[in-house]
Amino acid sequence: MRVFDPEPICCGVCRREATGIGFAPKGGKPILWLCEESECISLGKAVFHMVPKALTATETLALQDAGADAGAYLERLGKFNLSELSEKEWGNFLTTILNSYGENMRKRVTQATAPF
Repeated sequence: MRVFDPEPICCGVCRREATGIGFAPKGGKPILWLCEESECISLGKAVFHMVPKALTATETLALQDAGADAGAYLERLGKFNLSELSEKEWGNFLTTILNSYGENMRKRVTQATAPF
């Protein structure tokens, strides 16, 4: 968490907690806060400059990827009713979604901004 702000801020790339690293071009524009993941730091500029429609599409695809990974976790357990998950399984399910979303955002932003 940024020391000067009592509210946690999410990384502009992976949505994990930002840690005081940010990207801001000159001209007084808002800061895109980032986590300490080196890939997020290197992708900050690209995300900052993505047009909203492209960023939303990228986020949607990363969320779908995370959903597929969470579904695969449930398949491995052989459980499909979320109310049947133990507390530990529920935590693992949520962690799978969170981590997969971040990994897939980094992957998809890299793909979206790669030169042809």
